[in-house]
Amino acid sequence: MTCAPDRRAIDRAVRVLLTVAYDGAPFAGWQRQRGEDTVQERLETAFARLFGTPVHVEGAGRTDAGVHALAQRAHADLPRPWPLPALLRALNANLPPSIAVRAVRVVPDDLHARFDARAKRYVYRILCGPRRPVHARAWFHFEPVPLDVDAMRRAAALLVGEHDFASFATNPGYPRRYGTVRRITHLHVRRHRRGVDIAVQGDGFLYNQVRTMAGALRDVGRGRRTVADLAAILAARDRRAAGATLPAHGLYLLSVLYRRDRLGPGGETREGARTVQ
Repeated sequence: MTCAPDRRAIDRAVRVLLTVAYDGAPFAGWQRQRGEDTVQERLETAFARLFGTPVHVEGAGRTDAGVHALAQRAHADLPRPWPLPALLRALNANLPPSIAVRAVRVVPDDLHARFDARAKRYVYRILCGPRRPVHARAWFHFEPVPLDVDAMRRAAALLVGEHDFASFATNPGYPRRYGTVRRITHLHVRRHRRGVDIAVQGDGFLYNQVRTMAGALRDVGRGRRTVADLAAILAARDRRAAGATLPAHGLYLLSVLYRRDRLGPGGETREGARTVQ
């Protein structure tokens, strides 16, 4: 670890990879939409203010309205050289408090934030108890009764591996365009002090897949479905079999993973102007 900035960033115009955190509650999602306030639009506006010219920001994925992110990834091509620590500070100075660029690094010119991502991690957060949350209502889904975590874990194990997740895809275009087979490498149900977290990692996800899986697991936890029911839902390959999609505000994009060799040899400049190799 060193405090020196990545000097490649001041030698020439480069492609950079951003790590972005945001509270999704105020936004209509990640993707720029006419007449809507979005995370992508806010980032592109911040870049335009700094460089005086439009800069396209390409995200690793499109989070929906209300979905949060701890480490979304996005790439952008700088129109001219700019030292990374100064760029990080300047971007954050031009962003609202609900968005923060946590880190930036120079990457190869052909690195694509979306197409080079090899895995994503999400967590769906649930609060359980008799008292409806007031201040945390935009960051957790609320269930008024305890959930059977052991049953949820047994059901979650059925979803790990490569499967056809058509029952959990709410976008009818997916079967035609990309197929519905995906691979989940990890799916953990964890108790926390006030409820349950459902954490998942996979090579890619269908539209609303994580929230729909969370809804099915929640139903198992409440005793509305059995573990065998979840196996039947998966086998049905029919969205009507899966039940409710849980609300967006309980979902967090935790991280986007890349092969280390695709990121290039440089380090990552984080908040505080530190470069980490």
